[in-house]
Amino acid sequence: MNKKHYIQAFSIVEVMVSLVITAIIIGIIFGIFSIVSQQLINFKEQNEYTANFNRLSYSLNKAIFESEKMQFTENGLQFQTYDGSVLVYQKQEEYLIRKASQFTDTFHLNFQEIKLDTVSNENKSKIFQKLEIHLEANKQPFTLKFYKPVYAHDIIKLQTP
Repeated sequence: MNKKHYIQAFSIVEVMVSLVITAIIIGIIFGIFSIVSQQLINFKEQNEYTANFNRLSYSLNKAIFESEKMQFTENGLQFQTYDGSVLVYQKQEEYLIRKASQFTDTFHLNFQEIKLDTVSNENKSKIFQKLEIHLEANKQPFTLKFYKPVYAHDIIKLQTP
Protein backbone atom coordinates (compact mmCIF):
# COMPACT_ATOMS: atom_id res chain seq x y z
CA MET A 1 0.00 0.00 0.00
CA ASN A 2 2.67 2.25 -0.89
CA LYS A 3 0.83 4.75 -3.09
CA LYS A 4 2.63 7.75 -4.38
CA HIS A 5 0.66 10.95 -4.49
CA TYR A 6 1.46 13.26 -7.35
CA ILE A 7 0.62 16.92 -7.46
CA GLN A 8 0.01 18.37 -10.90
CA ALA A 9 2.30 21.28 -11.65
CA PHE A 10 3.72 23.24 -14.56
CA SER A 11 7.04 22.35 -16.00
CA ILE A 12 9.86 24.90 -16.11
CA VAL A 13 9.40 25.37 -19.88
CA GLU A 14 5.70 26.14 -19.48
CA VAL A 15 6.44 28.71 -16.77
CA MET A 16 9.12 30.37 -18.94
CA VAL A 17 6.77 30.57 -21.93
CA SER A 18 4.04 32.17 -19.80
CA LEU A 19 6.57 34.70 -18.38
CA VAL A 20 7.75 35.63 -21.89
CA ILE A 21 4.16 36.12 -23.09
CA THR A 22 3.37 38.23 -20.01
CA ALA A 23 6.50 40.37 -20.57
CA ILE A 24 5.53 40.97 -24.22
CA ILE A 25 1.99 41.99 -23.25
CA ILE A 26 3.25 44.35 -20.52
CA GLY A 27 5.77 45.86 -22.97
CA ILE A 28 3.05 46.51 -25.56
CA ILE A 29 0.77 48.07 -22.93
CA PHE A 30 3.61 50.31 -21.70
CA GLY A 31 4.34 51.42 -25.28
CA ILE A 32 0.69 52.28 -25.87
CA PHE A 33 0.54 54.13 -22.53
CA SER A 34 3.65 56.17 -23.43
CA ILE A 35 2.24 57.19 -26.81
CA VAL A 36 -1.15 58.15 -25.36
CA SER A 37 0.38 60.15 -22.50
CA GLN A 38 2.64 62.06 -24.94
CA GLN A 39 -0.38 62.88 -27.11
CA LEU A 40 -2.26 64.14 -24.04
CA ILE A 41 0.68 66.35 -23.06
CA ASN A 42 0.82 67.81 -26.59
CA PHE A 43 -2.95 68.36 -26.53
CA LYS A 44 -2.69 70.14 -23.17
CA GLU A 45 0.09 72.45 -24.42
CA GLN A 46 -1.86 73.31 -27.56
CA ASN A 47 -4.98 74.03 -25.51
CA GLU A 48 -2.98 76.30 -23.19
CA TYR A 49 -2.03 78.52 -26.14
CA THR A 50 -5.63 78.54 -27.35
CA ALA A 51 -6.96 79.33 -23.88
CA ASN A 52 -4.44 82.16 -23.38
CA PHE A 53 -5.25 83.53 -26.84
CA ASN A 54 -9.01 83.46 -26.16
CA ARG A 55 -8.63 84.99 -22.68
CA LEU A 56 -6.45 87.78 -24.10
CA SER A 57 -8.89 88.53 -26.90
CA TYR A 58 -11.84 88.58 -24.50
CA SER A 59 -10.12 90.74 -21.87
CA LEU A 60 -8.90 93.27 -24.46
CA ASN A 61 -12.35 93.49 -26.04
CA LYS A 62 -13.87 94.04 -22.61
CA ALA A 63 -11.22 96.61 -21.63
CA ILE A 64 -11.71 98.55 -24.87
CA PHE A 65 -15.50 98.51 -24.50
CA GLU A 66 -15.42 99.60 -20.84
CA SER A 67 -12.66 102.21 -21.17
CA GLU A 68 -12.88 105.92 -21.67
CA LYS A 69 -9.24 106.29 -22.73
CA MET A 70 -6.79 103.91 -24.31
CA GLN A 71 -3.15 105.03 -24.14
CA PHE A 72 0.13 103.50 -25.17
CA THR A 73 2.84 103.50 -22.50
CA GLU A 74 6.53 102.67 -22.88
CA ASN A 75 6.05 98.97 -22.11
CA GLY A 76 2.37 98.34 -22.76
CA LEU A 77 -1.14 99.75 -22.69
CA GLN A 78 -3.17 101.67 -20.16
CA PHE A 79 -6.97 101.85 -20.09
CA GLN A 80 -8.85 104.48 -18.10
CA THR A 81 -12.34 103.16 -17.38
CA TYR A 82 -15.49 105.23 -17.03
CA ASP A 83 -15.55 104.67 -13.27
CA GLY A 84 -12.02 106.06 -12.89
CA SER A 85 -10.09 102.83 -12.37
CA VAL A 86 -6.97 102.04 -14.38
CA LEU A 87 -6.24 98.81 -16.19
CA VAL A 88 -2.64 98.21 -17.30
CA TYR A 89 -1.25 95.67 -19.76
CA GLN A 90 2.53 95.37 -19.40
CA LYS A 91 4.52 93.67 -22.14
CA GLN A 92 7.30 91.38 -20.96
CA GLU A 93 9.64 89.32 -23.13
CA GLU A 94 7.57 86.14 -23.24
CA TYR A 95 4.25 87.13 -21.70
CA LEU A 96 1.81 89.96 -21.07
CA ILE A 97 0.69 90.98 -17.58
CA ARG A 98 -2.75 92.46 -17.01
CA LYS A 99 -2.97 94.48 -13.80
CA ALA A 100 -6.35 95.56 -12.52
CA SER A 101 -7.30 96.95 -9.14
CA GLN A 102 -8.44 93.56 -7.83
CA PHE A 103 -6.27 91.00 -9.57
CA THR A 104 -3.34 90.33 -11.88
CA ASP A 105 -3.46 88.02 -14.88
CA THR A 106 -0.66 86.62 -17.05
CA PHE A 107 -0.93 85.67 -20.72
CA HIS A 108 1.86 83.31 -21.74
CA LEU A 109 2.13 84.29 -25.39
CA ASN A 110 5.16 85.64 -27.23
CA PHE A 111 4.40 89.28 -28.10
CA GLN A 112 6.41 90.82 -30.93
CA GLU A 113 4.81 94.23 -31.30
CA ILE A 114 1.98 96.36 -29.96
CA LYS A 115 0.78 99.33 -32.06
CA LEU A 116 -1.77 102.01 -31.25
CA ASP A 117 -2.97 104.20 -34.11
CA THR A 118 -5.88 106.43 -35.12
CA VAL A 119 -7.87 105.67 -38.26
CA SER A 120 -10.86 107.39 -39.85
CA ASN A 121 -13.01 107.26 -42.94
CA GLU A 122 -12.40 109.58 -45.90
CA ASN A 123 -14.51 112.49 -44.71
CA LYS A 124 -13.36 112.07 -41.07
CA SER A 125 -16.89 111.64 -39.79
CA LYS A 126 -15.94 108.49 -37.88
CA ILE A 127 -12.67 108.15 -36.00
CA PHE A 128 -11.36 105.01 -34.33
CA GLN A 129 -8.37 104.12 -32.22
CA LYS A 130 -6.83 100.98 -33.65
CA LEU A 131 -4.94 98.56 -31.42
CA GLU A 132 -2.85 96.04 -33.32
CA ILE A 133 -0.99 93.25 -31.53
CA HIS A 134 1.46 90.93 -33.27
CA LEU A 135 2.12 87.76 -31.32
CA GLU A 136 3.24 84.19 -31.69
CA ALA A 137 1.19 81.32 -30.31
CA ASN A 138 2.15 77.69 -30.78
CA LYS A 139 4.97 78.82 -33.11
CA GLN A 140 2.51 80.51 -35.49
CA PRO A 141 2.28 84.29 -36.01
CA PHE A 142 -1.04 85.99 -35.27
CA THR A 143 -2.28 89.56 -35.52
CA LEU A 144 -5.07 90.84 -33.31
CA LYS A 145 -6.82 94.08 -34.28
CA PHE A 146 -9.19 95.99 -32.03
CA TYR A 147 -11.02 99.23 -32.76
CA LYS A 148 -12.34 101.74 -30.24
CA PRO A 149 -14.63 104.49 -31.51
CA VAL A 150 -13.56 108.03 -30.63
CA TYR A 151 -16.62 110.16 -29.97
CA ALA A 152 -17.07 113.86 -30.68
CA HIS A 153 -16.79 114.97 -27.04
CA ASP A 154 -13.41 113.16 -26.80
CA ILE A 155 -12.14 114.97 -29.90
CA ILE A 156 -13.27 118.30 -28.46
CA LYS A 157 -11.43 117.52 -25.19
CA LEU A 158 -8.25 116.79 -27.13
CA GLN A 159 -8.44 119.99 -29.20
CA THR A 160 -9.13 122.40 -26.34
CA PRO A 161 -6.21 123.25 -24.02
